[in-house]
Parts: sequence; C-alpha cells; structure tokens
Amino acid sequence: MTDVIGDPRRNEPISVIGAIRSRRRPFVAVAAAVSVSLSLQGCSSATTTDGASSPASSAAGTAAPVEWSYSGDNGPDCWADMVASCQSGPSSSQSPIDLDPSSLVPESPPDAGAVTLHYIPTLFEVENTGHTIEAVPEDLDANSIAIDGTNYYLQQFHLHTPSEHTITDRSFPIEVHLVHNSEDGTTAVLGVPLATGAENAALAELFTKLPTTVTDEQSMVPLDAKIDPTDLIPPGSAIARYSGSLTTPPCTEPVLWSVFLTPATVSAGQVANLQQIFPDNHRPTQPLNGRVINEVREG
Repeated sequence: MTDVIGDPRRNEPISVIGAIRSRRRPFVAVAAAVSVSLSLQGCSSATTTDGASSPASSAAGTAAPVEWSYSGDNGPDCWADMVASCQSGPSSSQSPIDLDPSSLVPESPPDAGAVTLHYIPTLFEVENTGHTIEAVPEDLDANSIAIDGTNYYLQQFHLHTPSEHTITDRSFPIEVHLVHNSEDGTTAVLGVPLATGAENAALAELFTKLPTTVTDEQSMVPLDAKIDPTDLIPPGSAIARYSGSLTTPPCTEPVLWSVFLTPATVSAGQVANLQQIFPDNHRPTQPLNGRVINEVREG
C-alpha cells in the first residue's frame, strides 16, 4: 500500500507517518510538500505493494503527486529520484543512521540537551496508514517533552519493523517513534528500539488490535486502556542526539532526534502480529556526513 505526498493525513513525519488531523500544531514538515516534481530515472514507473499501478508517470519536470512504498520501483532506493529532498548528498542530514555508542560526544555541561518527559496515562486511537501502525492520543496537549527549554507535544507514535536506526550495525525487530511538535511547528522524535524478549506490557492491547487494512478517521480503533508513554521509554538508557530528517518522503530536514541506546522488549508474538501486516517498513541507514552525535540524558 502506498501513500500520496500532499495528502496531509498519509505522510509520516519523520519517518513520520500519518499527518496531524485538524491540529493546532500542524505538521509543517509534511504540509510543505504539497507537490513534487518527478525525475523519472527508472524508479517512478512503479507498481505498488498491493498491485495497484502508481500514478507517478507524468513527464519529467511536471509537478504531480508521488506514491512511495518500502519495496519495488518506488521503494527507498528510488525515493531520491522521486523526491529531491530525500537525496543523501555530501551536505545532507538524512535519517536514520547507524549509532556507535563508543563515538558519542557528551554534552557540556552534562545536563545540556536533556530530555525531560511530561507524560501521563492517555487514551489512544490506532490507525493503519498504509505504511505503519500509528497511535494518536485523544488529547494532543496531555503529553510533552522538554529539550533546552522548548516544549514538544506528543502527536502520535508509530512502529517500524525492522528498526530504522541501528546500534553498532545491529538492527532490532521493532523501533517505536514518538513524534512531537513544538508550538512553532518544529519536530522532535524519540526513537526506542525493541528487542525480542518479554512482552511489551504497555503495548499489549495495541498489538491485539492492529488494523489489518488502511483506516480513515471513522474507522480508527480505540484502545480501552490508557497508555502512559513513559512506559515505552527504557529507564536509565543513554540517549543519542543528532539533527536528522523525516525517514519517509518528503524526508524533510531538520528533525531533532533522541534515540535510546538500551532497547525495551517486545515478545516474538507481538513482532509477528506487526509483521503479518507490514513485513518490512524501514528505511535503510543514511550517510553520517560528518555529523556529531551527542550523548544526552533523561532529565
């Protein structure tokens, strides 16, 4: 299943899938990509993952909607041909990346850039965007994080399998992205890898109610139990901080990433439930291009 750039509900932020519906803090990184000029280089004449024909067949240089997916002729290897902002040039800051804990540069002073969580138990609705499973909080003002004096409000969290970020070239079965926007529309994302182990209790109900087909606002699945996003965060973990991008088209820069280096856990059954719907919805790692990766802490 593919999504069309320019449809504000069907694009991920950073990876981030799913636009913010009728939000006071619009997802400007997505809204900026209302149309894209195609550069046809053998990647845009595509067949979507559900067998439907892609409309990305207009003449080169003509603005048109672009469909993208995670495989085939409109998969990640071709995003740069379809959308110029997804190119990983020598000065780009694309995401995801590989993270080497031994090369992190500690922030100075030590509390600079700390992530302070202001989360509470909240009701969520679950949707299938066609690219991921996404959970949207009932109250978009209820949960936030603070970084360097700026508050970022939780707009949604979603799942990638396998993980998009790697840690010393190690991939994980799932990565959770918690997507936040500030009042001025800037985006900060927390990335949490999930390793196979104990069941993820915070997401237990979600993994039993995954929508198997694309949903709309009327068909989103409400969860009965509240989720405290704090329970998604591995306690005491080192955090890698860097400036990156959305991990799906339009791959907009910048996005402030904070990736936890100690994985939380997820059961093999929970992984299987997700992979039955999305066998692979990750973007491969991108060049670092000289970026410094800092080590920060949870405040």
